Amino acid sequence: MTKILVDVDDEALEAAQRIFGTKTKKDTINLALTEAVTRVTRLKALEEGVRLFSGEDFDSLMDKRNYRSVPEGHDPIPRKGVEGRQIA
Repeated sequence: MTKILVDVDDEALEAAQRIFGTKTKKDTINLALTEAVTRVTRLKALEEGVRLFSGEDFDSLMDKRNYRSVPEGHDPIPRKGVEGRQIA
């Protein structure tokens, strides 16, 4: 762990301590840094997911036959007959 000397906004630090329920300034700052990194990482992953699965790309994932191999002669999604009976 690195020791540093920084000026910290006292009101922001107190608010963070209340939110996180931490007892020490050190714990508050370390948790705040960890939470900031986690939040930004999740946000970037979400943005990437939205970009990747926008439009038709996502629709193709709804049918497992598009990304899972199907043994020959086997239909993983059985078709139904007129009266709801399975067709052989």
